[in-house]
Amino acid sequence: MLGYPYGWLIGAGLFFLLVLTALLSSLVISAHVKRIGDDDHAELRVRGLLGIINYHWELPAIRMKGFGIEMKHEKTAENIDDSSRDTSMKNVDKDKILKSFQQTNKLLKETEGLLGWVRVTLGHVRLTEWSWHTAVGTGDAMWTAMLTGMAWSIKTTAIGVLSQLVRLQTNPQQSVQPVYQQTYFMSEWQLKAKIRLGYAILAGFILMRRASNLKGLGRDLLLWQRILLGSKTA
Repeated sequence: MLGYPYGWLIGAGLFFLLVLTALLSSLVISAHVKRIGDDDHAELRVRGLLGIINYHWELPAIRMKGFGIEMKHEKTAENIDDSSRDTSMKNVDKDKILKSFQQTNKLLKETEGLLGWVRVTLGHVRLTEWSWHTAVGTGDAMWTAMLTGMAWSIKTTAIGVLSQLVRLQTNPQQSVQPVYQQTYFMSEWQLKAKIRLGYAILAGFILMRRASNLKGLGRDLLLWQRILLGSKTA
């Protein structure tokens, strides 16, 4: 086709159309957090471009060990049975935890206009699914009723703030169930949101430009990577 008159022009047009279609496509962000008693589960997944972009983060199992924390990571390849699972243990002592907080605080100070960047970026996010269901009980009817009311207040406040930051395209599903017979706590939260791939890339470039450059931008980006992507990916 490129040998015909205007062939290169047609090819360039098709390439531009392909890139434009990709940039206008959506990144789908899914999050799931669940706590029952002392058991926690949390995961985050970002998918786009028909699965070409596929990021998965899962909260590691955490166990207190002396003055430190032992974290268990499990990695399982997509569409492969559990025999391919890779399990590793990572010890995190108080010095590593303190260093992580210091790095986070340093980045927040060095990145100019971070809160404004977050607010503008969230303004381009479309929330398509939101559900938050909770059950609480203390074994005492009065205290259980008070906790139920507090939980409702927290949830309605969260939705109110969220509606000012993102574009709601769903009816939030929420519930709080009192459990009067025993001490009990369960909470499960799920969301699904979308953002244009093109704007997500633009927001990333804006963040990089705003990052301070005390000893080079590369060092700042490496710290961001350690904080944001330090957990398991699959």
